[in-house]
Formats: sequence, structure tokens, C-alpha cells
Amino acid sequence: MTGCNKDPEYIPVHDKSTVIFDFWLEKTTSNPKLNRPYQGMLLGDTAIRLMVDYGTDITALEPTITAYSDSVEPKGKQNFTNPVRYTVTSNGKTAAYTVRITVNPIQSPIVKSIAGGYSQVLALKNDGTLWVCGSNAHAQLGVGDYSSRNRLTQVPIYDVDQIFTGDAASIIKLKDGTAWGSGNQFGQLGLGHINSVVTFKRVPFLDDATQIAITFNEVFALKGDGTVWGAGRNYTQALAQGDNELRATFVKVPVSNVKQIIGCGDDLLVQKNNGEVWGWGLNFNGELGLADKTRRTTPVLLRTPSAGVAKIFTSGSTTFLLDNNGKVWGTGANGRGHLGMSDFKNRDTFARISFFDTKAIDVIVPHTGATFFKETNGTIWSAGDNVYGLMGKGTTSIVSDSTPIKLNGFTATTLTGTGGASYALKGDGTLWGWGANAAGTLGTGLDTTYISSPIQIK
Repeated sequence: MTGCNKDPEYIPVHDKSTVIFDFWLEKTTSNPKLNRPYQGMLLGDTAIRLMVDYGTDITALEPTITAYSDSVEPKGKQNFTNPVRYTVTSNGKTAAYTVRITVNPIQSPIVKSIAGGYSQVLALKNDGTLWVCGSNAHAQLGVGDYSSRNRLTQVPIYDVDQIFTGDAASIIKLKDGTAWGSGNQFGQLGLGHINSVVTFKRVPFLDDATQIAITFNEVFALKGDGTVWGAGRNYTQALAQGDNELRATFVKVPVSNVKQIIGCGDDLLVQKNNGEVWGWGLNFNGELGLADKTRRTTPVLLRTPSAGVAKIFTSGSTTFLLDNNGKVWGTGANGRGHLGMSDFKNRDTFARISFFDTKAIDVIVPHTGATFFKETNGTIWSAGDNVYGLMGKGTTSIVSDSTPIKLNGFTATTLTGTGGASYALKGDGTLWGWGANAAGTLGTGLDTTYISSPIQIK
């Protein structure tokens, strides 16, 4: 009986169907030897894929299956040495799922590549598994909900080959070439709707994309024929369609013969096969290097160094170029000294950063208010804001560093990140981070505001 001063408990009602919504292997009395829980990857309505850790016995496992149906057969423990076929029955209809569980052949997987967004990081291990932590406000982590993760968390998807992330969406490509996405608050996955996608879902249009760039609210793809396509919010006319109407399917951007695309914030830059660099976007800080701060809503040719451009890097407020002679150039916001030019003067044309003339820089990672420069030998330099320890030097300061400083005692093969935290991958496959810890983005499991020196993310 329900008391008059208390509402009855709400129990959601699900219509019966032949759909399996979730498939888990958990450490229970039936599975006492499992060392951790594993979530299955649902491949449409016909198959489920799952991989357990090296050395796990899969000959007698009982899964936990969520299905609002009349029955799911077989029941109890199963030998998953070979695929097991489950039949779901509901209202006289049946559906079959083939469950394939494999054992990881790698005993101690390591991280082989990383992708950082404004406050989240994706880590791809050499066994094809995907691990994430940080903000998940837009479901960009693909873990099935909107809750942030303050520890590295495995995503139920396997055989991953490439990873991309931005502010509100993530894209991955599997080893079979198929593309999958999560997020989609503004239709940037190009699926024809703006419904959030909380677990990675197929994005067939991106299967043949050779490069992908993710801005604040859009996703852009470079195709093999040199064309560029985009989808998403388009509020700042980032899609270059002549209006600011949202596009929930991919549209062609008016630029061709492209070989490289780079995007962040509300800006996108491309390099054509002839070496020219074109760009468009807000240009609020002069980051397009056009000697003004006027917004460009269609691609325009940028004024780049005469030596030619080898690589392009952008943060949405600054842009850096590495020319064909190895020299570093920058333009845009510099109020925190993050152009590394030993002053705090903004630039609206590309200027050479002479500090790096004698250094072999191969990667530049611009953040909001700070920039990291990596040499080919792994040495890291940084300039800009250190309020939350983003410089990684073990201290914080309200005084910015406008002359690049060396991150002593630390080298890396890869750097990533765009917001208040920085991430690095070392040659031994370990992942490290430092800076602001908003939404648990540093994966420590703690609620610390910041960490001012590199810490391993496990």
C-alpha cells in the first residue's frame, strides 16, 4: 500500500521486443574468475562482439543480458570457445544474435595513439580497444550515457584503428574501414537527425574519408578525390553554404583538390595539392593571418611563408605553420604570450617564431591560452598560461610565459589536447596528462582542480 504523502515508485515500462539492449560479462557467483566487467559491442540486431583479457577462461561463462522479451535462450553458462547463438522471443516473433567472445592475445596492451578534445581524451591501445576519460556532456565518449569519467574507461567497441575527437563529438574508424560516431548534438555525425548518439553508431558516409577534422559543433571529412564535406550546427557559417542553417547530413564545402584539413573552434584550414593554404571561420583574433579580424564564411587563400607549408596547426584562436625549411610561424591571439614570441602582442599575419629557428620542431599543439611545441627528439617546449599548471613545470602562476620554456625531464612521441589539460604519449606506450582536471579529464579518479606536473593516466 502506498502512503498518502509519498508518490509511488516510478517503474519504467518497456514494450516487449526481440531486441537485446545490453550484454555483459560480470564477476558474479556464476563467473567468479572474471577479473573485471566486460560490456559487449552490439552490432546491429544480429551480432554481439566482446573481448576479454589475456588468459581468461571462456569455456563456462554466464552473461547478463538485458532484453524486454518473453524469453532469451540458451540460459546459464555457455562455452564461448566458438560463437554462441542466442534466440530472443517476444509476442510470437524471434530474432537471433550470434555472440562472439575472444581472448585478448596481448598480455599487457599499451596505448599506441591518443586524441584530445577540449576536456576529454581518447586512447587507442595496440589490441584495438578504446579507452576514454573526461567530459561526456555531449555523449562524445560513446559510453552509453552523459556522465563524465574520471578514470580511463573502456568503450564497448573493438578492432579500432583510428580515433578523432573534438568538443561535442568523436569519430573512430575500425580495422575493417567502417566509421562510427558518438555525440551528434547538432547533427554533426550527418545521420539526418539531431538526436544524441550515446554509443558509437555507424556513420557510413565517413567510411571512405581519408582525414577527419572536428570543430566545436561540426565534423568535416576529406575524401580521396580531394573534396571536403561537413555537417553540424553551422551557426557561424562554418560549413560555407551561404547561410547559418544547421545541416544534419553532409554537404560539400566549396573547395577542391585538398590534401590536408585541420579544424578547431570555429575555424577550418585546408591545404591544396599545389601547396596553397585556404581557410575560413570567425577570425576573431586574426588567426587566419589575413591582416584583419574579419570573419570569412567561404574559403579564402591565406598569406603563407614563401618557403611553402609542410604542416598546419590551429586552436580556433591561433594558427601555426611549419614551413618546408622547418621554421615555425604563428598568428592570432597572444594575450597570454602563447605565440611564443616573447611578447603579448596579437598578430594578424603570420610571423616567424625565431626562438625555434635552431630546433627541429615537428608537432605544435595550440590550446586555449597556451601552446606546446615538440622537437623530433621528444623534447617539449611551451608558452602561455600557467594558472592551472598547464605548463607542466610543477608550479602555477598568474604570470604567463611568453618565451618558450622547456619541460624538463620529460619527453614524448605524441601530444594532444585543446583546452586546459595537455596529454602526452611516451615511447613506452604510457599516457600522461597535466593541467586543469575539469570533469576528471586527467583520469586520476580524484576531484583535484589541477595537476601541475605530468602524471601517468592508467
